[in-house]
Amino acid sequence: MTIKEIASLAGTSRGTVDRVLNGRGNVNSELTQRILSIAEQNNYQPNRLAQALIKSRKHMNIGVVINSLGNEFFDDVLRGIHDRAQKYGSYGFGVIVKEIKGYDGSEQLEAIDEVLSSGVDALAIMPLDLPEVREKLDSLDIPIAVFNTDIQTEKLAFVGCDYYNSGGLGGDIAKLILGVRGGKVGIIIGSFMMKGHKQRISGFTDSVSENPNISIVACVENADDDERSHLVTRELIAKHHPDLIFFAAAGVKGGVEAVLESGESIRIITVDETTATSEYLNKGVISATITQQPYEQGALTIKILHDYLSNQKPPREKYNYTENQIKLKNSK
Repeated sequence: MTIKEIASLAGTSRGTVDRVLNGRGNVNSELTQRILSIAEQNNYQPNRLAQALIKSRKHMNIGVVINSLGNEFFDDVLRGIHDRAQKYGSYGFGVIVKEIKGYDGSEQLEAIDEVLSSGVDALAIMPLDLPEVREKLDSLDIPIAVFNTDIQTEKLAFVGCDYYNSGGLGGDIAKLILGVRGGKVGIIIGSFMMKGHKQRISGFTDSVSENPNISIVACVENADDDERSHLVTRELIAKHHPDLIFFAAAGVKGGVEAVLESGESIRIITVDETTATSEYLNKGVISATITQQPYEQGALTIKILHDYLSNQKPPREKYNYTENQIKLKNSK
C-alpha cells in the first residue's frame, strides 16, 4: 500500500495523505479519520529507510551475477530484474549486473569479486554448486539471495522452480508417450555443476523408474550451448538410438536440429519457453515443454533484497518456488 493508493481510496491528494500520516498541517477531522482508517486496514507501513535515502541522496546497489550469456531463457529473468530495479530507482536503489557464459567456477568467482568491488550492499546470484563458490558466499557479510538454482549456503532466500518436480513432470510425460512398452531415453542437461539440473534429473529418473520397460541409456552435458548440444545429441543418437530425448536445460535449438538431421523417429520433451522451443512445439516436433516463470524469478529476487535493505524485513518464505507449467502445442 502506497501513499498514492491511499489518496485514491480516500478521494484526496497525495499531499493531504502525507500531511495526515506525518502529523503536518490542518486537515478536517472527517478526512483525517478516513485516511487513517484506510492506512490501518491495509497495514500501511511507511518506508522510513527509503525516505531517508532520498533525503540523504545515498544510493544503494544490489549486485547480480548471472550465467546468462548465450542463453535466451535468461532474457526474461533479466527483464524482471531491470523492471524491478527501475521501480525502486526513485528510492535510491540500483542494480549492477554481471553476465557470464557457461559454468566455469573461476569465472563466477571473478564475477562475484567484480560486483563486490563496486561496493554493492547485497548480492543476487545464480550460483554454481561448487565448494569454492559456497566458501566465497559464506565469507560475505552482505545479504545474499540466490535465484534460478540453489546452493547449500547461508542466504536470505532462494527464488526459482522446484527442479525435482519439474523433472518429475517430464518423467510423467515420458511415461505417457512411451506407454507400457517403454523404450530407451536419452537425457541432455546443461551442467552437472548446477544443482537445479541435477535435481531435475533426479525427479525425471525417479518418475520413469515406475515403468521397468523404460531405460535411461545416457545423460550428457551440453553447457547450455546450441553448437555443443548439436554435437552431443548427434553422438547420443548414433550410439544409443533412443526413442525419446529429454532436454533438461538450454541448447534446445542445436539438439533438435540434430534429431531432425538423424532421420530417426525420436520424441522430444524440453524445458522452458524460448523462440526455438515455441517454434518446434507449434510444429509438433517437441511433444511438451515445462516452463518455470523466469520473469518472476528475477523480479522477486530483487524485491526480496530491496525489502530487506529498506526495512530489515526478511521474506515470508525462505524458499520461494515459481510455478512449473506443462505446455503443449495448443496451450494458450
